[in-house]
Amino acid sequence: FGLIMVLGIVVDDAIVVGEAIYVHRKRGEPPLQAAVNGVSEVAMPVLAAVTTTIVAFIPLSYVGGTMGKFVAILPMVVISCLLISLVESLLLLPAHLSHLPDLNKPKKLWGIFALIERVRGAVSQGLETFIEKRYVPFIGKVLNWRYVSLAVAITVLMLSVGLVKGGLVKFQVFPKLDGFVITSTVEFPEGTPPDITSDALNRIETAFDQVAQETATLSGDPLVRQRLKLVGQALSGTMGATGPHMGSIQIILLPSEKRGIHSNDLLISWEKAVGGIPGVKSLTFEGMQAGPSGAELEVWLQGRDMKDLQDVANKLQDALAEYQGVYQIRSDYAQGKNELQLTLKPEATTLGLSVQDLASQINAGFYGREAFRVQRGEDDIRVKVRYTADERSQISDFEKVHIRTADGREVPLLSVANISFTPGFSTITRTDGLRRIKVTAEVNNKIANSGEIFAQLAKTTFRELKQAYPDVYLSMQGSKKNTRESFSSLIVGFPIAMVGIFVIIATIFRSYIQPFIILFTIPFGIIGAIIGHLFLGYNLSMMSIFGMVALSGVVINDAIVLIERVNENLTSGMGLFDAVIQGGARRFRAIFLTSISTVGGLSPLIMETDMQAKFLVPMALSVAGGVAFATVLTLVLIPSLLVIVNDFRRLVVKGVSGKWPTREAVEPRSLKKQEGEI
Repeated sequence: FGLIMVLGIVVDDAIVVGEAIYVHRKRGEPPLQAAVNGVSEVAMPVLAAVTTTIVAFIPLSYVGGTMGKFVAILPMVVISCLLISLVESLLLLPAHLSHLPDLNKPKKLWGIFALIERVRGAVSQGLETFIEKRYVPFIGKVLNWRYVSLAVAITVLMLSVGLVKGGLVKFQVFPKLDGFVITSTVEFPEGTPPDITSDALNRIETAFDQVAQETATLSGDPLVRQRLKLVGQALSGTMGATGPHMGSIQIILLPSEKRGIHSNDLLISWEKAVGGIPGVKSLTFEGMQAGPSGAELEVWLQGRDMKDLQDVANKLQDALAEYQGVYQIRSDYAQGKNELQLTLKPEATTLGLSVQDLASQINAGFYGREAFRVQRGEDDIRVKVRYTADERSQISDFEKVHIRTADGREVPLLSVANISFTPGFSTITRTDGLRRIKVTAEVNNKIANSGEIFAQLAKTTFRELKQAYPDVYLSMQGSKKNTRESFSSLIVGFPIAMVGIFVIIATIFRSYIQPFIILFTIPFGIIGAIIGHLFLGYNLSMMSIFGMVALSGVVINDAIVLIERVNENLTSGMGLFDAVIQGGARRFRAIFLTSISTVGGLSPLIMETDMQAKFLVPMALSVAGGVAFATVLTLVLIPSLLVIVNDFRRLVVKGVSGKWPTREAVEPRSLKKQEGEI
């Protein structure tokens, strides 16, 4: 997937070099001289473009958490390919192009080759006509209305961000992948006979058969390929748990490209068809796990009082049930068997009794305590003393138990302890020294969004629970945790990458102003990424964010090449407006071709339907959409910014001299002789 992602990017530098050599060959220069002049013209901007792309991909190597493990290999592949492509484009490609025949001489071609040549010539002529008749007049008007152009660009950027803030393009940490295995696991209280578990599985299976009959597949094949029903063991959730009270049914579905319905939609329909099962302890519906672990909504409740934790967990589950699109609401608290619980009365302390005394004496009475050992041959026989079988047969026998105090007196158990018959705990989970209950829920992203639900819970439910139970601590886990881990790494890595990009551009152009112009355009690349997600019906995800980080290095490549041409025009003596317009016209072909190649190279990944590629589609979509929009951005906004910066330079000169300078007095003629030029 890394190779597919870099497929369109890796040829950008070769296109720029090849286009420069092509122009020199069209001017009639000898093949070898044209190759040398073409490489000399674009070598530095190509070097800057490739190195800035490499720097932009480096932060993805240090993304933390589970998400970082998914993307860590991608920058390694991309950076390796870009380094090799740089050597190939600056050394090997010019050598190959220097051996091509003269482009100005007519070619004698036959058959399919003649047809291809005619199509190529028509496309080339059409592109040159478009540049001359459409782009050049248009960019002239844009420069005259440059502040309007900047305002329009900022407006579009704000509208694009508004699509996300307004919920039209939602954010989902990790998209639910369309798997081909779905599983339902049922668990009853311990001691439940296997017949009841089997009857429940039959009901679950019948419910899915009903869903399968109502679902039409794209290929017309049956929805179910295989199924497995197992009583006595769980196939998901508490994986590996055994007992007659547990059972699972697993369905193997058609592949997603033949099915035409998302496995998550089937899970939701399956759960609705099953409904409630009397006496069930837990009933789960899960698909094939792909991506970071954890539910979309996951809240940890921590404290010392288990009753408070149970109350908060119940209230939180009730609050989640009120949201549409939220399903599979459950907690990991498992109620154990009923048990007798004893607590000391206050007067017991005056007798010197402790909880340890109470526990040890009752344990000795009912389970026995070793009195002595007898050696019988080679055997060591342990003799234990405990109550008789009749004294241990009924719960009411507890009323007859006596407890011995430290001074040897015996007192009735009921006089020093309270006895209650309540359910116990099958397990108690602790985190950081506190007892913990985990509440989880899944979200149907066609109806609701986990980020919006978390925000509403924080405003209402979490605040109310914190006031009612001040000793219970709530922490967001699951998708929220994955987001925190990933963003914490990017918050550090991305600014460092931007500083590195600035240093590279400033070194190449020997200017501090031009790098700011180029970096100023990076946020505008987000416009294409957001609109691409909107048009293709994808939610933004963490992979989309990673794509935008990588996009920051790709989107500036064309700007570097364009500004380098403008600088060359200024050095040759052109006026600023002419230099900008001619620079855009000169680089239009290279910018247009690099954008097409990048988008085209990413298209196979964007259109891929295989489940293993689905999680990378948002990342490819961010890069492709951003680059597509960056073509317009580079050819329109960059020229406007160059002239706007020149306007400010003129304003500064006026502030110093007290009069407006002439255009010739402020437009740079040679970047090598003047410092601080645009």
